[in-house]
Amino acid sequence: MKRKELPFTINCEGYFLDRKGNILAKEDSNIIIFPGGGINKGEKVIDAMIRETKEETGAIVKNLKELGVVKVIWNPTWAKTEKQKLRYKSFQGDEMHFFLGDIDSFEKLEVKEEDFWDGNKLMNVNKVIKKIEEKAPFDDGIIKYREAQLNFLKMIIKIRNKIN
Repeated sequence: MKRKELPFTINCEGYFLDRKGNILAKEDSNIIIFPGGGINKGEKVIDAMIRETKEETGAIVKNLKELGVVKVIWNPTWAKTEKQKLRYKSFQGDEMHFFLGDIDSFEKLEVKEEDFWDGNKLMNVNKVIKKIEEKAPFDDGIIKYREAQLNFLKMIIKIRNKIN
């Protein structure tokens, strides 16, 4: 089967803000990460976004709105880990669903999932944008994804500035 005939894996990523305008994000190995992940079979994308956010961060989110969908085709150098190399054989890339919402509260989780975030989970949105922009120019395999992130984050700032 040709790569162009492979399906896309469906994922979600969320931009959730607290009442002070901080965004739910963390820096890991000098990369900014947002809550999100894969959609289970039969699961609605919005339900997966809520589940992934709670599993990873303990955050309960509300007022979710889908910002858009971007398809990212992986290039041959995309796969770094064994898990990614297996995914590369089965999928041509990501169909990423981006969401905006508010943080309602945080729950202390008894069972912490594999991807649970410890420590500080909130960052200043402008600092997040700056840290992502510092990584430019982006690799071919993620340029569409990073550009979508930046566009959505800058749009969020404009929306918040109009409200305040």
